[in-house]
Amino acid sequence: MRIHKRTAVALAAALIGSLPLVGAGAGTAAAEETSVALPSTSFRDIVVDGVHDRVFVSDPTGGSIVVTDYAGAVVQQITAEEGAAGLVLSADSTKLYVALSTVGAIAEIDTVTLTETDRYPTGADTSPQSLAMAGGKLWFGYTVGSSGGIGSLDVASSAPAATLVPSGRYWYYAPALASSPADPNVLVAGEEGVSPASLAVYDTAAGGLQKRTERSFISSPSISYLNDFAVTADGQNIVIAANNPSDHQIVRLSDLSSNGYHSSWQFPNAVAVAADGTVATGAEGDFVKTYRPGSTWPAFREYAVNDLQRDGLAWAPDENRLFAITGFSYGSAPTLHVLPDAGKLDTTLSLQAPATSSRGKDLTVTGQLSAAEPFPAGTTVEVTRTDAGHPAGTPVGTLPISTSTGEFTITERPRETGDITYTATYKGDGQHMSATTRATVTITK
Repeated sequence: MRIHKRTAVALAAALIGSLPLVGAGAGTAAAEETSVALPSTSFRDIVVDGVHDRVFVSDPTGGSIVVTDYAGAVVQQITAEEGAAGLVLSADSTKLYVALSTVGAIAEIDTVTLTETDRYPTGADTSPQSLAMAGGKLWFGYTVGSSGGIGSLDVASSAPAATLVPSGRYWYYAPALASSPADPNVLVAGEEGVSPASLAVYDTAAGGLQKRTERSFISSPSISYLNDFAVTADGQNIVIAANNPSDHQIVRLSDLSSNGYHSSWQFPNAVAVAADGTVATGAEGDFVKTYRPGSTWPAFREYAVNDLQRDGLAWAPDENRLFAITGFSYGSAPTLHVLPDAGKLDTTLSLQAPATSSRGKDLTVTGQLSAAEPFPAGTTVEVTRTDAGHPAGTPVGTLPISTSTGEFTITERPRETGDITYTATYKGDGQHMSATTRATVTITK
């Protein structure tokens, strides 16, 4: 069962003179959530290609990459990708890089043809697990023997070759990696599955790893058994999902000091940050929640996606869709959940009109479009009229809303008696949901 809660937006309606009014209001027109079982046997990572509207999901046990469209329909399954683990897209989304954990290599896949075009060895006995782009290079976290490390691959070179790079510390396992959308040279590394958890922040501008800061989270906050982390869109903070504590901790990227948290019930295991700064958090024993940029409470939206997997959240670059991966714990196949409009604000559209009006007299209907955040300049609402002479409806006009109040006005002089129904439609934009509402007026002699 999936539950979706929406944030309510308050609307104040103005009266028109002393006439009795009838009002009609309508909220957000929500798109349908979908769930699709994937033809894979395991899950490790998910990335979204906003140029080609594709979702890539790695399947290490099956050695494949499942490719779907934005609706979740499987487009292709790329096979012979041994131990496919971490995924990352090139900046222009022309290439997908895949960490091949069981053969010590990184595969390069063309995102148009969906075929492997090259393969780069990462070194003898290495097992690459995680990937991130920073400083113009592809970085990978790997294990070798009983320890881990970080390597780089200069994919812009005419002959890319992997290099194992000193990181200034000992890693028990392959570190997970993340980069900063606000600073292309920042690379964050974290060790999963240990207590206490630890993070290190590096500068990659000079081609190597210059450590900026490092911390083991023994206290304030105490964090153990790291599952996932992501840098916020402004590059100021890191949001952490770990088994303990039962909240998504936020730490400053500059010195890794505590900077708040997003509330969760138990076992936080996933986090993703949209390009506009909206944060999505997930936990094995809680809802998937989203938060507006800079906000830690209350949640903007909540989705019940049972059995969310570690690292199982990813945003589409347009911030309008959130993708989640569930499965395994209850014997089910990996399932891709498409949560459309997860980053958009709810809108409320209303019409206020008198219950009756006289034929041949001016009839004024007012409307208002509102949301928790402002609409862009030039926002319009389309209005149609349905009456005895136009049973299929006829356009009244495309009306601009007031930038300060969101209001718009319709003024007509009806020539026939009977009921008139006005329908107002807001088509939505990149940040706001669409909405439709209606109001009916009876025209008398």
